[in-house]
Amino acid sequence: LLAQLLALGENLSGLALALGIEKSAKDVIGFKRSEVKDNGWLHYPQLEKLAQVAPIAMTQQAFLARCKSIHELWQKLPNGFLKQILQLAGVPRTKIADRASLKLLQTLRNILQRLDADEETVDAFKSDQVPENWDERSAELAMLFVVNDLRIADAHDSVGESLQKLQDQGFDLATLHQGYGRALDFVLDGVINSFDAINTPLRRILSRG
Repeated sequence: LLAQLLALGENLSGLALALGIEKSAKDVIGFKRSEVKDNGWLHYPQLEKLAQVAPIAMTQQAFLARCKSIHELWQKLPNGFLKQILQLAGVPRTKIADRASLKLLQTLRNILQRLDADEETVDAFKSDQVPENWDERSAELAMLFVVNDLRIADAHDSVGESLQKLQDQGFDLATLHQGYGRALDFVLDGVINSFDAINTPLRRILSRG
């Protein structure tokens, strides 16, 4: 997960630079690859906490707390920065003015997917035309939305509804009688895949120069 977040920061920083915006990877995501390489997770207690081994018999409460910690990892993403990038891609600012990071990332992914499918370079990202299908739901990012639901489920007594969404993603709820450890593994895998679904087309677009 950390590898994907570091890549996301670097890729978004590279995209911003191509659009005339100066933004370091650390400013984007809150982590710096060189710091992690030199010091491990010493300066990032939220990573150290998340990396603690989760037992298979993990309680529901501990599982929900981990989901909250996972969600918090990408909350350093500046919404204003994402909106600025999307606006340069042709997305109407008024349509995304009140949106938070998850829906902004979903819009970004939709744009990147289309550009990558057309084998475009980063120069094609900037547009004065509204991008096609920019507001569609992205199945590849669904787990990020599920984690957000799980993050707030306990406070709103909607855990059952959120777990149903986890089942909709392919998780077998019957295994929960053993504990929530496998559910956490499933969530982490899904979140990693979600960020990879953003990083992969963005990396390819940037590499085409």
